Amino acid sequence: MEYTLARAALYNFFAAAVGDAPTPALAATAREMSPDLPSIGLDELQLEYTRLLIGPGKHYTPPYASIHLHSPQEGKALLWGTEATVVEDIYRAAGLKIETGQPRVPDHLALELQFMHHLCACEANSATQGQVEEAALWRSQQQTFLRERLLTWLPGFVKKIKQAQTLPFYGKVGEITLEFLQTELNANTE
Repeated sequence: MEYTLARAALYNFFAAAVGDAPTPALAATAREMSPDLPSIGLDELQLEYTRLLIGPGKHYTPPYASIHLHSPQEGKALLWGTEATVVEDIYRAAGLKIETGQPRVPDHLALELQFMHHLCACEANSATQGQVEEAALWRSQQQTFLRERLLTWLPGFVKKIKQAQTLPFYGKVGEITLEFLQTELNANTE
């Protein structure tokens, strides 16, 4: 159970890294995970976050699955593509509902990572209550979501972030996130 809670905490960190403006604590945690990551001033990091993940601008790298998975129509990538609806249905089936007024589309990377956090927390809760079969079902949902959703587009997103970055922070966080997700998937398929 402690291992599952630690995994949940990692998903929460990765969600915050791409979904929230950077904080000193987030930057410090990233440096702990990757000691070769240089110390970057918070103002510079906030500008990089806005430039890469909020936009607009030529270096904006949209953190939405729909944009990375589907061909642009009329030269423009579209939000609320098929993937957003599919992911929203998956959230709903797991007992979650995106609140009205939530500024993010369901297939935003931060929401998908928060969903993985939720699934890990549910697994840990079931394991704590001795519900072994239910815990296994939550774990199975994690594997399916990783394989069929997150890992179908995250590698391309990370590649684009690395190409667009001017500071090494978000590219490195993307690499760490991707490595963790691939390890998660491989750990349960061997």
